[in-house]
Amino acid sequence: MSEDPESLPLNFDHRFQLWSYSKSHRTLVMRGRPGEAYDEYVDIVFMDVLGMKLASGYSRLTVSAADDPSEMDELLRAPERYSRGFINVEVSDGDTKGFVVCKHVTVRRGTGWQEEKGR
Repeated sequence: MSEDPESLPLNFDHRFQLWSYSKSHRTLVMRGRPGEAYDEYVDIVFMDVLGMKLASGYSRLTVSAADDPSEMDELLRAPERYSRGFINVEVSDGDTKGFVVCKHVTVRRGTGWQEEKGR
């Protein structure tokens, strides 16, 4: 199942980890695995990724529009290059912050995560 969030922020109260990154498709997946309070996995899929700075895992996850893109601008060194159509997204668990510059964020949910070994 796939769903497109109409607006950010997205909030999840369970652990997430970096699951996969496809350089050729510029697609990043962060996965929240099933646990005690939930029986399905949740993938946050960032598409057309231009740059990122993330921790390998988060104890919970909030994905929101970035208030201050200056760190992203500094990392990418050419903010005018990505101003058209790209969004600056902050990823955080309250303690650790990261960011992704991408064109689109999608949430996928499902079962059977054991069979999917990344993308």
